Amino acid sequence: MREHVIRWLTAAALILAMLVLIPAAGAEEAPDLTQSCLFKMSYGGTDAGRMTDGKYTTSWHSQESKRPYVIISSETPVYGLYLCFREMPDSWEIQTGGKNNAARSKVQDSDWQTAAQGDTRFYHVYVPLNGEKNLRIIGTEEKKCVLGFNEIYVFGQGETPAWVQRWEPPAEKADILFLSTHPDDELLFFGGAIPTYAGQLQKRVEVAYLTWSNTTRRSELLNGLWHLGVRHYPLFGGFRDVYSGKAEEAYKKAGRNGKEAVQGWLTGVLRQVKPEVVVTQDENGEYGHGQHKMVADAAQACYDLAADPEAFPESASMYGTWQVKKLYLHLWGEAADQTEMDWEQPLSAFGGKTGTELAEEAYAMHVTQRNAGTKIRGKRYVFSVRETGGILFPNTVFGLCRSEVGPDEKHTDFLEHIPADE
Repeated sequence: MREHVIRWLTAAALILAMLVLIPAAGAEEAPDLTQSCLFKMSYGGTDAGRMTDGKYTTSWHSQESKRPYVIISSETPVYGLYLCFREMPDSWEIQTGGKNNAARSKVQDSDWQTAAQGDTRFYHVYVPLNGEKNLRIIGTEEKKCVLGFNEIYVFGQGETPAWVQRWEPPAEKADILFLSTHPDDELLFFGGAIPTYAGQLQKRVEVAYLTWSNTTRRSELLNGLWHLGVRHYPLFGGFRDVYSGKAEEAYKKAGRNGKEAVQGWLTGVLRQVKPEVVVTQDENGEYGHGQHKMVADAAQACYDLAADPEAFPESASMYGTWQVKKLYLHLWGEAADQTEMDWEQPLSAFGGKTGTELAEEAYAMHVTQRNAGTKIRGKRYVFSVRETGGILFPNTVFGLCRSEVGPDEKHTDFLEHIPADE
């Protein structure tokens, strides 16, 4: 009897072990098939490598034409496409069908069927598929348009890699809005704030940029934000990246009715994502950049404008008005009243890395900014999270410029006095 029980327990243990292993096998990461695929574009074929080399600094784009396309043929079934657009038509779709090795064949439009309608909200988009071997990405506008990609990744069957971005729309109700002038300012001057609040504390974090400069820098900032745990797609002002020394000069360079345009955009952002707290840059522009100064000035003005139904009535009609509860400026105020953050604490959500380490990793994804810098007091400095943001203009120090909930007491949390359910 005892031997029978032992045999039964042994068999049960083996079955349990097999059941444990089955999900693990099913969770195997999807292979990257990109380099084994054939590509054919709506004109020429010599530039395909520029959108499949893993470098966001290179890209392919079509001529302006009707229904530009990229055909992809794979010997292995394809279960997902990750598309990082350079130029996105107003409408596009993914089609399947064609002939075997469609990238080598002459294929008629009638050979293709729609597999997925394109999502035009995000410039980095993942599209799951069902094991097709021939695919066509095509612009479907009636007029001439341009189709272009910084990168395309093709995946086989398995779990989608964690680095592949699957964005949610901008938050309808954010805990914190981090307002950045340029891509990478949110890393240099806010330090570990974004991974701490978005990744570790799982707060609803939104990020907005006055300018994204160019398509490469847009891809770089998206890669960096995803790495830091942000899942709500950022918002972009679309203003030109132009250096100036003063805020008023920056407003003038922002285009026709520059101040009204900047404040109208930011008022709309505040009403759209309804943040409890806004964190933005130094009113002295950190190292003196006039656009940084302008953003800090606009944040103070729009703190009131967003709550005023008479101000910018179009966005008030679309989103309603909104009263931000707290506004922090980088380096603002007297030392005794400032909030000083600690970005050196290990974050369990990121395997024990610190906020500063994560900001450095995200900054490294801004490849175009390597060796970028500026002169400060006669000496040239290369931008870095630890020196520019850690020493010269400490990215741990912020001042509570405006508040509807009273002064901070602990001075260690942007969300101090903000109820958790708001």
